[in-house]
Amino acid sequence: MIIKKIKVQNHGYVYCKSGFYTAADGLSENSVYTFTTGINKLYGEIDSENWAVSYLLSMYTHRPEDFILFNEPKVSVNDKIMSLSELAEYSCYMDKIYPLFSTDVSVKDLVIQGIEKSKKNITYMDIKNMFDLDDQRFERPLSCVGNEVFRAMAAVGISHNKEIFCFPWLSYTRYKGYHKNLWGLMDILKSLGKIAIVPVGKKD
Repeated sequence: MIIKKIKVQNHGYVYCKSGFYTAADGLSENSVYTFTTGINKLYGEIDSENWAVSYLLSMYTHRPEDFILFNEPKVSVNDKIMSLSELAEYSCYMDKIYPLFSTDVSVKDLVIQGIEKSKKNITYMDIKNMFDLDDQRFERPLSCVGNEVFRAMAAVGISHNKEIFCFPWLSYTRYKGYHKNLWGLMDILKSLGKIAIVPVGKKD
């Protein structure tokens, strides 16, 4: 499935987690989020709902204990109703706590596993080159790829045919600190017709 538009509304509390931060965030029943192909940046504080909606779309089925929801999430994909469990097949949380990334094997092996599972008509070298991954770091686990970590995770996600790339909240300083390793990745995801949801702190 090619996903061009997502619309989501829910009410509840979310305990968001990443390798950098944890925060109790909320979802207001009055907020309706719409995401489309390309880069969807959500500027706000760590608990301003932005992280909660990104976490909801990518981690609800993997870590249900992190959610207290007061009603069934209202989600539509390409203007058709879809459950979060169905959407999970296409969404990917860009943090090492996401199940596809919680391993000690190399990025290369993760990409190969993804291609084999998805039966994607592409080689691991095609994906490596697509994300301009360093030869040596490609042979290392995600914990050892430095600032290339987001590009490496995206490569794994693409190998699994993911369409939605949900980022954890990043402070503005941390976001800018990744330089082209993150900004360049946004351009790549946009060129591939994917949806990126990126919660970012406000500039000081």
